[in-house]
Amino acid sequence: MHSLLILKYILASVCFVYASPVAFEVKKCESSDSKCLKSVTQELIPRFAEGLSILSVDPLDPMFVDKVDASTPNLKLMLTDLKITGLKGCIAKKIERDAKKSFLSVTLQCTVDVEGHYDMNGRLLVLPLEGNDKFQAKLDRAIFKVEGNYEEIERDGEKYWNIIKWDHGFKLHDKSTVHFDNLFNGNKDLAQAAQQVISESGNEIINEVGPPVVKAILTKIVDGVQEFFHAIPSKDLALD
Repeated sequence: MHSLLILKYILASVCFVYASPVAFEVKKCESSDSKCLKSVTQELIPRFAEGLSILSVDPLDPMFVDKVDASTPNLKLMLTDLKITGLKGCIAKKIERDAKKSFLSVTLQCTVDVEGHYDMNGRLLVLPLEGNDKFQAKLDRAIFKVEGNYEEIERDGEKYWNIIKWDHGFKLHDKSTVHFDNLFNGNKDLAQAAQQVISESGNEIINEVGPPVVKAILTKIVDGVQEFFHAIPSKDLALD
């Protein structure tokens, strides 16, 4: 009986060590120290991308999205079974935090690869297109910005940050590439002519049909950050 109690104590201690947020340490910064904020964010990016099971943060690279409706008034475009890679290589460009206003802004530069299945019919840019097959897209060194407000919530005597609203934007500086397999259901002449225009208009296409995909990606990232904030007391995340 004595041995059984000792075993239970050991198991409970191990579970506590691996489940406790204290086991995950974050360098704390003053909100006015932009250099520190940028450094800490850059350090966290690959760790976030791999997933933080100790904090219930799912892996983000690769990221999987079941379905995105990227339709426009002139185009029906459903994207399914999306796989997104490259987020672990994102670069923190600018990180801002206003402690008094509970405001946080994050600007990242990322090269992102997206692949999946498309079902399309309508007009994309000036092209009449149709098809149903695989697609690939690459956003090279795109700039993503997420900003929003948070509040402090209390749980079990500790205070935690909680994101209450956020917004986002993105800009394409380098050339993006887009490719649709099996356009026009296998009509090679029509597909080849269309793909040539598509290859020359990657950024225009991403700007037209990409926003819902970008929002889906950033939503998963924000959800991961929310789990992170809910797992570590705010006193362990910042100096003010």
